[in-house]
Amino acid sequence: MSLLALLFQKSKLPIIFAALLGILTGASSAALVAVMNQALTSRTVADALLLGPAFAGLAAAVLVLRIVSQMQLNSLQQMALLDLRLSLCRRILEAPLRKLEESGQHKLMAALTEDIAVINTTIAVIPSVIISLATLAGCLVYLAWLSGPLLALVLCVVAVVLASVALPNRYAYSQFFRRRESHDALYSHFQTLIDGSKELQLHQARSEDFFNKELQPTAEEVSRISRVTNNLFIIAGGWGGFMVMVVIGIILFVVPRFQPVDMPTLAAYALVVLYLQQPLDGLMHQWPNLSRSHIAMKKLEKLGLSLQDPQPPSRDAVINPRFERIELADIAHSYYREHDGATFTLGPINTTVRRGELVFLVGGNGSGKTTLAKLFTGLYVPEKGELRVDGVPVEAATRRAYRQLFSAVFFDFHLFERMLGLEHPGMEDQARAYLSRLQLEKKVRVENGRLSTVALSQGQRKRLALLTSVLEDRAIYVFDEWAADQDPVFRELFYRELLPSLKQQGKLVFVISHDDRYFHLADRILKLESGQLVSDQVATPAVTPTMQVG
Repeated sequence: MSLLALLFQKSKLPIIFAALLGILTGASSAALVAVMNQALTSRTVADALLLGPAFAGLAAAVLVLRIVSQMQLNSLQQMALLDLRLSLCRRILEAPLRKLEESGQHKLMAALTEDIAVINTTIAVIPSVIISLATLAGCLVYLAWLSGPLLALVLCVVAVVLASVALPNRYAYSQFFRRRESHDALYSHFQTLIDGSKELQLHQARSEDFFNKELQPTAEEVSRISRVTNNLFIIAGGWGGFMVMVVIGIILFVVPRFQPVDMPTLAAYALVVLYLQQPLDGLMHQWPNLSRSHIAMKKLEKLGLSLQDPQPPSRDAVINPRFERIELADIAHSYYREHDGATFTLGPINTTVRRGELVFLVGGNGSGKTTLAKLFTGLYVPEKGELRVDGVPVEAATRRAYRQLFSAVFFDFHLFERMLGLEHPGMEDQARAYLSRLQLEKKVRVENGRLSTVALSQGQRKRLALLTSVLEDRAIYVFDEWAADQDPVFRELFYRELLPSLKQQGKLVFVISHDDRYFHLADRILKLESGQLVSDQVATPAVTPTMQVG
């Protein structure tokens, strides 16, 4: 979808009103040129003076219409920019997690910054584009009224100009697309620069290699492409200006040799064509912005983040949090793993978990534990098979409601400073009690629904994430190797106090763990190997010694 079509979809009436104002501005500008020509070709000064009021009125109209139309379009621009940003953020919130993970953070950040900035720039120039087009159309109508044959000549020259710049513009468009792809790579390097700053500073050779062989060549490529494309448009603009002079020259010095035309008409044509140079230059200068915005829209669509109004998700579906069982029936999911250059397949998985159970999921690194947890929570959509709650399949219409059954702390969790979605009476008192229990009361305070800091060690941050998760009071809890960064005292607290407490409350608790010394605390142990469920057994002290995690 083009940017103009998108704006029309989202702001139909304001766009029409602003466009009409722009057209009136352009028509008034064309009429002003006509009055100027009439004054210049008047037989007497007295006749020219009679046109003064018309000139003054049209000049005032152009001033007022230009200001009003640009103010209207500026307001439209800001509203459209706000709507586009919020729509894009909403799209990211609604997008499938697997799609976001495959896109990568750097591409999403480029979309939120680079693409939205380009679209905003294009929206900003729409007023001048509309006014330039309206002025051009009005002047062409006036030229047609003066002389049809001369207008045909002018249009032929314009066609030659457009044809001559079409090929460079097509090449420039392809280069803009390359530049946008290079921007993704550059944002990736920026992310590495920030996330890997410790490792880079500790290894001078690695730091120099990264800067000289990764970051600098990509930045230079972006700069080179920008320079080449901008030069192409500069040349095209200069060529267009030159052709305006060519048209004037043909009108003044060639046409009279082959066709008798009175001098006032020639002068009028020369004046109008000269006046048209400004709107034509404006259109030529705005063409790069229009090209970049088209590429930005295509890039967003490629990421699955089209800015078209989506179908509103159903918020009426409800899944009973007092369910009895959840079935994973022939669940299977595949994805490409770049680190080993192969496609990993999880499943088919068949198992049933019940409310009030404490289930441990074990297995070696890369066996598919986290992938299974994301399928179980509804964050991933299975390619085959289905999830069932008390025998009822989880479908697209109910997947959002299904996800609301869960609270999870994944290995790569994000910690929010605000206690978002937890504003209920007594929440801060509960939070303070858990802070004390997790020995964080001297480091973190909860005030007005906000944590005083999240700048803590990884283990402490995980404890804060655990606090937030418990306060959510969901029916199902998922913990992805939560105890991996914890001291022994907090491991004991987690396995021997917190998990049994959640189980006693009737919660279904799903724990990914390597801590075999605590396996006997589970009701069930599921074991994965290479994406296959190889063991599903009741945990007892008698069997735990045989459970080995590869």
